[in-house]
Amino acid sequence: MKCDRQTLPIATIREENPSLRTFSFKGKLNAQPGQFVMLTVFSQGEKPFSIQDVDDRSFSMTIKNVGPFTDRLFQMKVGELVSVRGPYGKTFSEKQGRVLMVGGGFATPPLRFLAKSLKSAGVEYLTNINGARTATDLLYADDFQEMCDVSLVATDDGSMGYKGTSVDLMEIALAKEKYDQIYISGPEKMMKAAVKVAKQYDIPYEVNLERYMKCGVGVCGSCVMDPNGFILCMEGPIVDQDALKGLEDFGVSHRGKTGRLSPL
Repeated sequence: MKCDRQTLPIATIREENPSLRTFSFKGKLNAQPGQFVMLTVFSQGEKPFSIQDVDDRSFSMTIKNVGPFTDRLFQMKVGELVSVRGPYGKTFSEKQGRVLMVGGGFATPPLRFLAKSLKSAGVEYLTNINGARTATDLLYADDFQEMCDVSLVATDDGSMGYKGTSVDLMEIALAKEKYDQIYISGPEKMMKAAVKVAKQYDIPYEVNLERYMKCGVGVCGSCVMDPNGFILCMEGPIVDQDALKGLEDFGVSHRGKTGRLSPL
């Protein structure tokens, strides 16, 4: 796929909560659910971000403020310019039939994009599990309610929906109904737990992995995973069950800016 760079003004900024905002841009982006873009904030460099939504004339990303780069982005206003290149990476397979999506924390934007695409394609039955620490941290609860046949919520503190994790709720859902495919996006330890449950029910699954990325095109090697040199920015970030079997890093460790391996 051809990946063009675009320099665009920020079209809208929507505050999801004090540390999370959705930035929208008017421009054409030929992206599919699960892909990511490299976003440049001038004077701060470039970072990868997953895509939350795309239509014929615009696209958007939901971003958490976690450091100097995003802090500068959060200081920007509508009309200020950023640069975007992409999309990059492997997409969700978008299987039809009976589909279960399991999301956790601030990694749910790709699942929102996926739900929209699956609904448009006429998916037979779609269930989404949306998990977060508290009700304040939940993303797109109304959107999932509209797009899915069943929309379930789990919060660690019980402030909304089921009191517990999205994986807890996943086990309950799978005990009640049959599914043909599971898509998982969340913190890596949560995804590792969800994969264990999917294996118990022998249901095909895909996960949305995140690693430190400098280039997005397989050159820098910062996102390579052990032991087989899996290049996440090109061969992921969506990884199916077969590819995941060979990744010893999954749920265990990751590499930082220097390439040094650290435990999750």
